[in-house]
Amino acid sequence: LTTVAVGPAMIALPKLVAFAGALVVSAVLLWIVGRTDLGRAIRAVAKEKHGAKLMGINVDHVYAMSFGIGLACLGAAACFLLPAYYVNPQVGSGFVLVAFTIVVLGGMGSFTGALVGGLLIGVVESLGGLYLGESLGQIGIFAIFIAVLLFRPQGLFGAKA
Repeated sequence: LTTVAVGPAMIALPKLVAFAGALVVSAVLLWIVGRTDLGRAIRAVAKEKHGAKLMGINVDHVYAMSFGIGLACLGAAACFLLPAYYVNPQVGSGFVLVAFTIVVLGGMGSFTGALVGGLLIGVVESLGGLYLGESLGQIGIFAIFIAVLLFRPQGLFGAKA
């Protein structure tokens, strides 16, 4: 079983598993950042490093834990995408530009904005690829990116500086 029928659409099973896994990892990350002492420390250091240090938070420990959490998310993403893509040294280069676009589109520092931006970019890329062709589907992503930068530079969910 390599594809699953979802209504009239046929979805590759590895990509469906990757989507479900990404939702689980996102939920765990939201729980860590929003409901634990480590998450509170991460938010404090992100907001005001010197103030967090004055309150007794070990900033270096928070940086190390944040880096570790980021590496764990990267490892999970690699495990989810490995069945769907061939492994080569440049396998991640296509994802980096799209990930940067998603983060800027959603708003720097906004987890909800990144999720909404990711869904928006995914839908635009899929529909653009369907109606305009695979190579022209990328144009829609960057057209939205440029429009957001022109009319709302802080991103969709970002706060004004």
